[in-house]
Amino acid sequence: MIGCQTYTQAEAIAIMRHSTGQDKTYVLAQQLIAAKLNVACMNSNSSCVASLIAAADAWLCDHPVGSGVSGGSVWNQIKATHSALEKYNTGRSCAPSCDGDSVFSAQRQLD
Repeated sequence: MIGCQTYTQAEAIAIMRHSTGQDKTYVLAQQLIAAKLNVACMNSNSSCVASLIAAADAWLCDHPVGSGVSGGSVWNQIKATHSALEKYNTGRSCAPSCDGDSVFSAQRQLD
């Protein structure tokens, strides 16, 4: 579940591999997918990242993946959350990522 949409494994992999281009919804969805996988693979206490995951999910309910959000005021609403999720996913925050090298480490778990 990403935002208010359920995705298959194949669809989640496609989102992770999608060029973000001008659509910031993909940027956030990639970090959100990685965070959810990192929490699951580490079987860790997610309290340090739970509010970030909830905020990203809520924002993606209002702005679904692929809806074409560019930079600007709409993106600025969630930009700090995106940055915090990225720090979490790369092991530079409250808990280490599964292998610590990048958001796309989570993609390898899906493959």
